[in-house]
Amino acid sequence: MFGPRDSRVRGWFLLDSYLPTFFLTVLYLLSIWLGNKYMKNRPALSLKGVLTLYNLGITLLSMYMLVELILSSWEGGYNLQCQDLASAGEADVRVAKVLWWYYFSKSVEFLDTIFFVLRKKTSQITFLHVYHHASMFNIWWCVLNWIPCGQSFFGPTLNSFIHILMYSYYGLSVFPSMHKYLWWKKYLTQAQLVQFVLTITHTMSAVVKPCGFPLGCLIFQSSYMLTLVILFLNFYVQTYRKKPVKKNMEEPPAGKEVKNGFSKAYFTATNGVINKKAQ
Repeated sequence: MFGPRDSRVRGWFLLDSYLPTFFLTVLYLLSIWLGNKYMKNRPALSLKGVLTLYNLGITLLSMYMLVELILSSWEGGYNLQCQDLASAGEADVRVAKVLWWYYFSKSVEFLDTIFFVLRKKTSQITFLHVYHHASMFNIWWCVLNWIPCGQSFFGPTLNSFIHILMYSYYGLSVFPSMHKYLWWKKYLTQAQLVQFVLTITHTMSAVVKPCGFPLGCLIFQSSYMLTLVILFLNFYVQTYRKKPVKKNMEEPPAGKEVKNGFSKAYFTATNGVINKKAQ
């Protein structure tokens, strides 16, 4: 559909055949299903030390990719509106090498879900989560084989920056003492949405002012990013929308002590059983 593959990435690990990427994705999906069955009657694992190292590792890798993408695109004199696949010479190859790490990191990030399974955080394993993880790995196999540089650099640059913030947040959340400082989770989702909109804008700018970058790839990327905007926006609304305050709140009976908006009777209830004195 996209024509011949880019010869510059021939022989690179995992790229010559689609089968490894496909089978790793199938293994990922099976691990979720089988893992949930295995953990059903077992206690959740803590994995505090493993999670700390994992989140630190992804954060450092994201830092490397961000810096290297900025430096290599600057070296190649990349045009922000539209950049073709061949005019920057060695800088294009340098960009492609970083994007290979970006593709490979998507397989490593399958562990996000596996850790949710082992910790029995099943509410976190949503359609959005699985769709995003599984699809990104496969899409970037295609990107590396056909469009491994040029206009493709922009999304991973933004995403690497977002992942520095995101995995730093995840790493800190492992420690209960840090929870009071993690009030900014909502703003991470907002930043992700801004990232998607900027990536779509950057992609479509190459349609408005063509530079030889494959049109089909631009349209596909914009369509895919639009699905992420819709799914992340739905997640944001469902998670952070304000619940309406009930207007018909009953006044506490006379003589009842009220503390922080609750009568004293509320505080005498334990595990749903009200003390007889409070009835």
